[in-house]
Amino acid sequence: MKGHLLLIPLFTSFFSFASAQTSTIADNNRIDGNPEFPNTISIEDKLYTLSILWSEIKYNFVNIDRIDFDADSLYKETIPAILASSNDIEYNNILERFICSFGDAHTQFLGESYNWNEYFDYIPCRVSEFNDEFYFTSIRKSSGIDSTLLGAKIVEIEGDPVLQYIEKNYFPYIASSTYEHKLFLAKSKIGQGVKLTYFNGKALKRDGTLVDFSIQRNGETFRTKNDQYWELKETNRVRAGAIRLDWNNNIAILKINTFREQVIPEMDSLMNIIINRADGLIIDLRRNGGGSTETAWQLQKYLTKGDFFLSFGSQTRINNGYGKSQGNYRKEYEDFYFGQAYTSFPQDTIYVEKSLKRIECPVVILIGIYTFSACEDFLVNIYELPDRPVLIGEKTAGSTGAPLVLYSLPNEPLARISTLRCKRELTMYRNWQIRMYEK
Repeated sequence: MKGHLLLIPLFTSFFSFASAQTSTIADNNRIDGNPEFPNTISIEDKLYTLSILWSEIKYNFVNIDRIDFDADSLYKETIPAILASSNDIEYNNILERFICSFGDAHTQFLGESYNWNEYFDYIPCRVSEFNDEFYFTSIRKSSGIDSTLLGAKIVEIEGDPVLQYIEKNYFPYIASSTYEHKLFLAKSKIGQGVKLTYFNGKALKRDGTLVDFSIQRNGETFRTKNDQYWELKETNRVRAGAIRLDWNNNIAILKINTFREQVIPEMDSLMNIIINRADGLIIDLRRNGGGSTETAWQLQKYLTKGDFFLSFGSQTRINNGYGKSQGNYRKEYEDFYFGQAYTSFPQDTIYVEKSLKRIECPVVILIGIYTFSACEDFLVNIYELPDRPVLIGEKTAGSTGAPLVLYSLPNEPLARISTLRCKRELTMYRNWQIRMYEK
């Protein structure tokens, strides 16, 4: 008979840290005990919200069998941290750290009971990441910051090497399924913190000089419509918009930045133009954060040769009272007893309308670390097909999962919990990550 996994030492450090909860370790950026922060949430509501999150994760989180700690022990150890929280922001951070411990990008805390801009701010600079290194790539001219920091590499933050600082201070509050996606999301947090405190560190300038910096977090507080910036050009920045068609001679470049169902009519319209004109097609999904699987299947219809294709199978949890009662002594029911029983859904057959014209020219698909959720459903589904389009780019975000959204929590935050996973047993599907291909 299987036994419960012991709580790993991670959570010893988790709660010693949570007792002095802070988004960074800098003394001037602490959030515990700050008298300016709101303190409106009752102890009863705090404990109730934690309990709802724990119970829904315990019974519905699809990857409960893949965590390497005991969820009940984590819940028990979180209670004193919640009771000790001195304000709403510290409490929200504890909840966020609790749910992010499950390592799933579709299992996350989404809402706070306070306005971010009232208490937090960012530095009047942009920090960009290249090959796991971080650089100042934009500086507001009116900020008083030394312009020679433009292009400088950040080598240390608050006394720690940059990656060590990011992993220690940002990763625990990021819901993500892969290291690469955590790092991608963490870069947007660099320089954020309590309003008017200072972001301190060391940077290596382009002339090779190592300098200290101390930049106030006042980017929003003093922002104006007339602000000007020193900037380095970023060639990988992508214009926003749901869907757009560009041309390079007779090569069509179709950028689809969302799989919301609303893009299907425009996608159909653009595909008819591409079919009649293009000698080649590049489908750019590097900024596609997902949406509906229906949109994924609609795109696949244009790329498939047959009259139909199969979706992937999937799994979700089963909670069965009788099975759990028998699992204490009958081996065939032990998965119910330990909360690790699953049911499987077979592949669906997706039929292609006979009137739909297909793409016949060569196709390349661009993917990246922001390629996510339903967009990854599409990639997973085409990956094994013969003569599929070539995939070029970075590793994708690595998550999908038909999340259960919890709307009725006290003080109106939101949370969601992943309930579905792909059933295929290839490494790619276990990791939920499409890797870069060299073709």
